[in-house]
Amino acid sequence: MNYWVKRIHTWFGLLNFTIVLVFGATGLLATFRPAPAERRPPQTTTSDVPFTPSAGVIADKDVAVEIRRKLDIPAAGGNVRRDGDNNLVASFSTPNGLRRVTYLEKENRLRVESRHNNIWQFFNVLHETLPRQAEDGRIRLWGYYTEFSLWSLIGMTLTGFWLWLATRPGFRWAQISFAAGTAVFTLLWIFSR
Repeated sequence: MNYWVKRIHTWFGLLNFTIVLVFGATGLLATFRPAPAERRPPQTTTSDVPFTPSAGVIADKDVAVEIRRKLDIPAAGGNVRRDGDNNLVASFSTPNGLRRVTYLEKENRLRVESRHNNIWQFFNVLHETLPRQAEDGRIRLWGYYTEFSLWSLIGMTLTGFWLWLATRPGFRWAQISFAAGTAVFTLLWIFSR
């Protein structure tokens, strides 16, 4: 039985390698990120794109869906509203940053404002993406991988604990490592509260 538990433990580890890197980068970002008042605002670019919605599309949400498809925005989430001039404004959250698109109906064009994330913010968005938030298949697929990885991390922990109990509970270095790891985790938990 230990043979199969070792194999399962190894496969869980291999399947989690990428997500552990993303979680680690996000943890470093959270630890060393400057205070909100000290952060520089993200870089913004603006461009105009011609646009006319399909015939029969009237609802704001449907127009926003057409805008997202036309611009090929891999949205993880978004919202739609009207501004003070009654222009449709659709905001799309993506791993690469925020895209705010204003549909200027009288001019049949879109004004696209893009705020670009740096690499650390990109990892942060990947870290928090869930499949139910994603409107785009590519982002939803990553969200499924994130959820799968969380479950397989639990499986890796359980199989690792099984292997420790089955092979090394009396081994002195295993006991010392277990005690040291538990103490470090407890101290980190106490100081981070």
